[in-house]
Amino acid sequence: MTTPVADVPRAGLADEIARAAAAREAEPGFPKARVDRIRAIAARLGATEVDPGDLRHAAVLLERQATVDLEVPTASQVPGVALVKRGVKALVVWYLRFLGAQITAFGQAVARFGVMVAFRVDDLDARVDDLDERVRRLEGK
Repeated sequence: MTTPVADVPRAGLADEIARAAAAREAEPGFPKARVDRIRAIAARLGATEVDPGDLRHAAVLLERQATVDLEVPTASQVPGVALVKRGVKALVVWYLRFLGAQITAFGQAVARFGVMVAFRVDDLDARVDDLDERVRRLEGK
């Protein structure tokens, strides 16, 4: 029988989970490099709220997403499939690197363009605000 959600003790539950995770991470066989890579990918793909008019933040998000990950996963629960995946990866890795480098370069160029456009738009906004203030002062005289 499952415990209803209302009956689960919540006080200290997050601390207990954090302690258990830290203990597991401290164990000698813990795959730290793999978990760090997964955390980095998750952070890159994490949802962030962006103001629809915030060009600079949108360009930064684009820059963050502009890199192609070339480490193809080869693990499998099915016997023999991991070996086949590693073989296919070894055969096509040169092509994946070539294609990935081109796509990454394109994405980074687009991101740099976006940052440049954001700077120019900010500059134009400041100029328009200054001109609006000057017009208001002149109309007031």
